[in-house]
Amino acid sequence: MRVEVADSSPKIPLAIKRDELDDGRRGLILVNAVTDDRGVIKRWDGTGEAVWFECVDRRKSTGARARFSSRPPTGPRP
Repeated sequence: MRVEVADSSPKIPLAIKRDELDDGRRGLILVNAVTDDRGVIKRWDGTGEAVWFECVDRRKSTGARARFSSRPPTGPRP
């Protein structure tokens, strides 16, 4: 599964560790923690960027549960 979110800001978003009591600005930290791949694509005309991430369904290739499953994992973690 691939998801993209675009906006018109010319600034490249950064995953910055913040105080755990901050109200926001944790989006990329969460994306980094739960996805298989992610990145930023700048628009060719300089009018913004798109942040994207991918989650792989490992059940199709290895029989393992997908990372984005809503069920808690069972057994030992790798």
